[in-house]
Amino acid sequence: MKKSKKFKILALSFSALLASSASAKVQDVELIADNVEKNGFLTEASGNVTVYSQDYFITADRATYDEQNGIIELFGNVNAMRGSSETTRAQHVKIDLKNDKQEADVNFMMDKDSELWMQNDASCSDSEYYRVEGSSVSSCNVTDPDWRIKFSSGMLNKESKFLHLFNPRFYVGDVPVLYLPYFGFPTDRTRRTGLLPPEAGYISKEGIYYKQPIYFAPYDSWDFQLDPQVRTRRGFGVYGTFRFTESPYSYGEIRGGVFDNFSRAQKRLEYKNERHHGFEVQYDRSKLATYLLDGDLRENLWIDFTQLNDLEYYDLKEKGGLGNDADNSLVTSRLNYYLTSDEHYFGAYGRYYIDTSKLNADNTFRNEDTVQELPTLQYHKFSNDLGLPNLIYSLDAKARNYTRWEGATARQYEFDVPISISTPLLADYLNFAFTERVYMTNIDWHDKFYYANGDLGEDKSTFYANQYTELSLYTDVARAYDSLYHTMSWRADFRIPSWQQGDIEDRILKYHQYKYDLARGAVDRSRLGNLQDSLYWEDNFLSELSDEYTHENAALSMTQFFYNEDGRKFLRHSVKQRYDFDDHEFDDLEHRIDAYFANGLNIGNRFTYSHKYKSFDKVYTYANYSNDDFSFGLSHAYEYEKLSMEPKRYTKDNYGIVNASVNLPRNNKIFGRWDYDLERSYSKMWRVGLSHTRKCWNYSFVYQEDIEPKNTSTTGYSKASKERGIYFLVNFYPFGGVGYDFSVDSEYGSEK
Repeated sequence: MKKSKKFKILALSFSALLASSASAKVQDVELIADNVEKNGFLTEASGNVTVYSQDYFITADRATYDEQNGIIELFGNVNAMRGSSETTRAQHVKIDLKNDKQEADVNFMMDKDSELWMQNDASCSDSEYYRVEGSSVSSCNVTDPDWRIKFSSGMLNKESKFLHLFNPRFYVGDVPVLYLPYFGFPTDRTRRTGLLPPEAGYISKEGIYYKQPIYFAPYDSWDFQLDPQVRTRRGFGVYGTFRFTESPYSYGEIRGGVFDNFSRAQKRLEYKNERHHGFEVQYDRSKLATYLLDGDLRENLWIDFTQLNDLEYYDLKEKGGLGNDADNSLVTSRLNYYLTSDEHYFGAYGRYYIDTSKLNADNTFRNEDTVQELPTLQYHKFSNDLGLPNLIYSLDAKARNYTRWEGATARQYEFDVPISISTPLLADYLNFAFTERVYMTNIDWHDKFYYANGDLGEDKSTFYANQYTELSLYTDVARAYDSLYHTMSWRADFRIPSWQQGDIEDRILKYHQYKYDLARGAVDRSRLGNLQDSLYWEDNFLSELSDEYTHENAALSMTQFFYNEDGRKFLRHSVKQRYDFDDHEFDDLEHRIDAYFANGLNIGNRFTYSHKYKSFDKVYTYANYSNDDFSFGLSHAYEYEKLSMEPKRYTKDNYGIVNASVNLPRNNKIFGRWDYDLERSYSKMWRVGLSHTRKCWNYSFVYQEDIEPKNTSTTGYSKASKERGIYFLVNFYPFGGVGYDFSVDSEYGSEK
């Protein structure tokens, strides 16, 4: 018959790969064995010894407990389980309860959650540290690991959770690839002040690149990261990021940086600014006014502000730049706030633009003639009934302030009210809606002038109003067949404009340019009278409602889906067409079709066709195929915007993209991508790479060439740089990874 004994011991964590051993605590523990004998202060147990508690389950061949000295020893096939994920195996474990120490001989530990294992020649612990000697750690197969880290000794600080490894050697298979005399890292996610991993490399024309991030975390509510960097042939700079949260409902970041070019490097590289600098603020808060207001209200404040002197501020943040930010020459700062209930909505918005294409030294007004939207206020009343069944209305009002330092500015007030009634027809198979809609706007202008008959006149205000009637028929139907399920939605809208008052010009006079030339005695009268000339005229930043609302027209749209008997969608199709009865012409035709095949092939096409210009405005076509061994994608994007009937007034983009990957034996994959500009006949980007992916680690080799615009001292951004790069990334699960890249820049076209 098994015998048992209860006593208090210090529950020790043998596993969690050193880290969780710091979380020891006192628990009630029960010991069960075939034989339990007590001789004075010594208790001996043998035969199927089992020790268990709330968190632990330990088995051994034999155990002793010295009550006088508070020492427990476990002998032979010691196996310990903590929870459902941590296991430890050893031949001998000694636990000193009084002095809070533990010793073990050769032992093996595994954490199933992190999938890490560790083997040690010896281990011990006290109240401050957990120590191991002759250790190996990995997350790969135990018998033949793809990678492992061997170290002569290691120690974990139980309080700081920081792990110190001495003489670590990193192995890939049986081949040592890296030796360090020391390597230390935290084993938990507690933020700590210290140095972050550096970033280094070599950049053609810029020299050796080195960045050393420094991290400060003095409080839980904020931290700060400083990123000094040097480029030996170009200059040096520093960037910083301040992150904070002052409440459970908010989060913010303040970022900024400056980079100084050497004077000789600025001339050699043709950068228009010797110093690149910028400043950014991002802030998100989900509770502000609702602290003071009662009711079921929802709100959010979002601020995204950027101030910079050129796009190089983005490119210099990282070694390879931040392409997504630097691609667009128009930098936009935003402020969005809304407060809403189920019936009412209030919004406040702001837009501030920096047109970096205007920041060249020979641009007279630089960014001062860029229109800013500061602020826009909106009130919206959600749809509600007017006391009769199916008779509903909504209301929308906006006040906009368009401002700038040079040029015409305006304050616009808008009012939009639709009233509609709907009713089902044909036993609910069809629905009919009748809508009356009124739109009015008043614009107060400042510094807006018009030119007529050789004279200038000032325009103080503009009033514009429109009212139309809309008749709608719509239906949603579905039907099941033997082998498929079909859903279809139809909608027909007929709009009849009732009255319209006032108009808003398409082009407005650039009075600030006229005044500037007048002061210099350089007014070109011939160009002043030509509205299409961009010297003295610009597109109005305000416009009337589109023809869709001001002309009598009819629109028909249809969307349908097909599903097989298993519920898998295999076809989507939609089309929309509008006809303008006033102009006697069709508006743009919108069409989309997508087919999804069971074998992994997806094909589709979307296009917009202009009947007016007899051309396709937008076309996107794709074909993707994927299976367990192979994937291939081919896409084509075409966009053609006709600015007028004049043959030369248009913009056009035409790109083709090909990407493919092939899964090779032994968890390898080869992949590639090619982006080609069909309009300008050059390869915008292409890459080819090889990757190896295992559960415990992965790596990738990539060679890539791409062409990017160059921010030069010359007018415009016509120059471009061609970058060739080799990239290597290796990731060891779950520790993370390291990357290396080597790139060479050259001026695009210089090699021809």
